[in-house]
Amino acid sequence: MAGCCAVLGSFLFEYDTPRIVLIRSRKVGLMNRTVQLLILAYVIGWVFVWEKGYQETDSVVSSVTAKVKGVTTTNTSKLGFRIWDVADYVIPAQEENSVFIMTNMIITMNQTQGLCPEIPDKTTVCETNANCTAGSAGTHSSGVATGRCVSFNGTLKTCEVAAWCPVEDDTEVPNPAFLKAAENFTLLVKNNIWYPKFNFSKFAKYYSDPNGTEHRTLIKAYGIRFDIIVFGKAGKFDIIPTMINIGSGLAILGVATVLCDVIVLYCMKKRYYYREKKYKYVEDYEQGLGNEMDQ
Repeated sequence: MAGCCAVLGSFLFEYDTPRIVLIRSRKVGLMNRTVQLLILAYVIGWVFVWEKGYQETDSVVSSVTAKVKGVTTTNTSKLGFRIWDVADYVIPAQEENSVFIMTNMIITMNQTQGLCPEIPDKTTVCETNANCTAGSAGTHSSGVATGRCVSFNGTLKTCEVAAWCPVEDDTEVPNPAFLKAAENFTLLVKNNIWYPKFNFSKFAKYYSDPNGTEHRTLIKAYGIRFDIIVFGKAGKFDIIPTMINIGSGLAILGVATVLCDVIVLYCMKKRYYYREKKYKYVEDYEQGLGNEMDQ
């Protein structure tokens, strides 16, 4: 209890004030100047030169418009002679900061909802109905299996599915590319920027015949997607961040003094001697005067 009272009394009734002690030591002096030099190098080299701490910065805000120009023709047994322009090979027609140009495609004409044989692979080839599971729909299946084994062609049978028929066959991609002429198209990019602080796709085309039967043409498009990314940063001199960083640097310089004090008072051989010179205990003036008069 007495110890606690003594600690509390010393906390309440004692006052510490810094005392300047000049220590003539090459080791300590050199260490102090080295730490100060490192701190100055950090403040000047990193904060002001590299990070430009004297500037106020702002991030860029941009607006990008992309436009494709080009026309080409194709002549195939499935589509016949056809002219392709921007409305056909740019999918979708508008995107934010990007544009997709179709260069190749797999087309499945006149699909209708119904029952048809699945595309042959190791999971769909069958010999009897027992090889097909009704209601199953695998990850790569085109529809829901009916449980029947039907003829795919004259020599091969596959499981029947309820799907958009005929099902898509994407086992072979056209080579050379269907729209190889896209390499000669023109891409126009318009970019507006300002700093406020300083002033693989699938798509299908649906249609109905006179009888009301819904049809679709499925197109698996391959192409090049251009993503336009704009980034930047601007800065100008500002006195406020400059003074903040200068003040922070001066405050960090105090680390050198603290570090040297720790080494001198607790690590060196003459630490007790330096500690006597560093700290001086002074009694209250009136109390000390009273003691002298009593004597």
